[in-house]
Amino acid sequence: MSSDFALNIDQVAKTYHLYDTPKDRLKQILSRGKRQYYREYQALKPLSFTLPKGEVLGVVGRNGAGKSTLLQLICGTLTPSSGHIQVQGRIAALLELGAGFNPQFTGRENIYLSASIMGISRQEIDAKVEGIIDFAGVRNFIDQPVSTYSSGMYVRLAFSVATSVEPDILIIDEALSVGDGDFARRSFERIMTMKDKGATIIFCSHSLYQIEVLCSQAIWIERGQLVKMGEPATLISEYQNFLDLLSSHPDATPADVLQPKVTEAETERSLPQGEYARIVKVEAHTPHAKGERLDIISSQTDLTLDISFVSTLKNEIPQVAIAIHNAAGQLISSAGAWTSGIKPTVNSEGQGKLTLTLPALPLLQGTYYVGVLLFCERGVFLHDEADPVVTLDVTQTNHERGIVMLPHHWQVTTPKDRIKIDAAVTKRQPTNRWLTRPADAEDLEQLKSVYRNAFEQELNEEVWRWKYRHTDSPGFVVQEGEQIVAFCGGAPRKGLVKGLSATFCQIGDVMVDTHQRGILTKTGPFYRCVYPFMGETIGEGHVMTFAFGFPNYRHLRVGERHRLYAKFDRILEAEWPPKNGAYLYTAWHGETELGDKIDQLWQRMRTHLNDYLVGLHDQAWLRYRYLEKPHDQYLVNIVSLPSAPNAPIGVIVLKDHPDAKQMELLDFISEPQHSLHLIRAAQHMVAERQRQRLYAWLTPNVYTWLTETDGYTQETDIVIPGNGLDNPEHTAIAINRWWLMGGDSDFR
Repeated sequence: MSSDFALNIDQVAKTYHLYDTPKDRLKQILSRGKRQYYREYQALKPLSFTLPKGEVLGVVGRNGAGKSTLLQLICGTLTPSSGHIQVQGRIAALLELGAGFNPQFTGRENIYLSASIMGISRQEIDAKVEGIIDFAGVRNFIDQPVSTYSSGMYVRLAFSVATSVEPDILIIDEALSVGDGDFARRSFERIMTMKDKGATIIFCSHSLYQIEVLCSQAIWIERGQLVKMGEPATLISEYQNFLDLLSSHPDATPADVLQPKVTEAETERSLPQGEYARIVKVEAHTPHAKGERLDIISSQTDLTLDISFVSTLKNEIPQVAIAIHNAAGQLISSAGAWTSGIKPTVNSEGQGKLTLTLPALPLLQGTYYVGVLLFCERGVFLHDEADPVVTLDVTQTNHERGIVMLPHHWQVTTPKDRIKIDAAVTKRQPTNRWLTRPADAEDLEQLKSVYRNAFEQELNEEVWRWKYRHTDSPGFVVQEGEQIVAFCGGAPRKGLVKGLSATFCQIGDVMVDTHQRGILTKTGPFYRCVYPFMGETIGEGHVMTFAFGFPNYRHLRVGERHRLYAKFDRILEAEWPPKNGAYLYTAWHGETELGDKIDQLWQRMRTHLNDYLVGLHDQAWLRYRYLEKPHDQYLVNIVSLPSAPNAPIGVIVLKDHPDAKQMELLDFISEPQHSLHLIRAAQHMVAERQRQRLYAWLTPNVYTWLTETDGYTQETDIVIPGNGLDNPEHTAIAINRWWLMGGDSDFR
């Protein structure tokens, strides 16, 4: 036998002994073979085949046909009743995911347990364990017992272990698409990468489309017997014909499809008689290439899909749709033929075909997956699905960010001096009493007076200029004659919306002269400055996409009453006791070399924040916020473990309040697995200064990283407001998704 084979199956069979009662099993043992108290069930009849190295073998067959028995025999979890199995190379199997896990062991301990069962040395798994944890996405829980895991976490970790050991032979039993949409696609990509590297793969699935696309050979098993081995496209077609025939002829056998009768009448009966609809073939191409993976230039390349299907439905013709997902599993767009008024047709043999063209595909840079779906005429019941049929690698020639390039047209217009107030205001109050306009530098002296009147304290000019240094105008003012009577402003903040670059607005300094009558009504100066600021500068389509602030609930209610503000999130106060520990601190005073380390820590942290709205925490932000703010002192420290002094794990920013004998945690930068150490490092600094407690303002999303610390939280009356005038579908992105701490405000 050549050494080029990965697997050789020689007349392998598996027979089970079935006993009616437990005592029959005992009788069989005592009879020593003289009598038979069992019935034989032949799960797998003798079969033989050889699989060369680097091949991908698809296994098809109905439930109970013997597919899983065959795979377990190959893995060695079952012993054949007869025949021989020769395997060359290391096997990793995804039969029953997580079957080798001990529920009482932690995720990390189960990684080593599973790897040892596969014959992997501890040194080898030591080098891979961090990658396994990251791919599974369970780092926050990796040291918890797997009995506490959700089913999705359990499956993801098992899959990550099985596919990270670089096996020579990978066996997959109905486990290709595991977990949520994002993980399912990443798992598919990992298996495709293993295929490209030459691994031998045995793939058992009811998804015939995936068998045909993924595999180079296929076998069909029926009632424990090998029916056929051959080229996937032909074998899948014959197997599908057999399944269709069963719907009208339950006693049909594979021979009825593989060996049709010669008479015309018998040939007609051998064809599928049931009602079904299925996708037969999808070809994707651009003007320059075709295939299962295509290169696309954003807004330039046309994509065409030729979709073939077959239907024997008597009373309807199926409808066709496509769906496009990004690499994270998010649905980007869909297109149903029926929404364009297109109704497919079929010929006398039930064959139909549609061609869909997506001209100048407007997707921005990234990886996308296109799937094809076959629906009933109403677009509700799904007859068949092929997903993905093509993977798109999109590049672009500009620096636009987002998902799609929307058709648009820019036009330069001359700014008007007045901002249009809504109709309800203009009808109830003459607009010539108050003038609303953008604020400018000449307004500062009058704003000092309004600030003193509204807040009963002096406006600090240095802090004001620091706060609004990154904007041409801090907000909008309302004038009565020449006198400014109200102001609403906000400072821009660079950030991320679910991993994509964005600019936020921190709302602040909303103030109205208390001598004005009706200041909080919908006709008064409060509304007249807040309305244009929120409506003209913040929200979907504006430079600043989302707003946040830190008012108490009573102040929020004023804006909510006029539907100017909306509650997006809330603030908790977390508290920790002082505690001694062993950590290394390096104070940062703006040095570039240390700043580069902060940027590296932030880049690692941001990969874990793709579910949130979060401000940037790079060195530029920390320098502006904590080193350059006038009249405040902050402690910015880079933290390392004594065991690795040259490998910082994060940054903490503290503010000392000696009169109150407490310290405030304003900010931290770290990956989730190091957040516990950062809190302990901060607790150590509190103990060193003999303060009584450490506390922090934070949104609930931040505290999810800190649940393993010895702190506790309590509700505050501080809320996170947003723009109540924005598109509700747009604002929904931000509801309960903010990642904010005290350092994101300007007054802490």
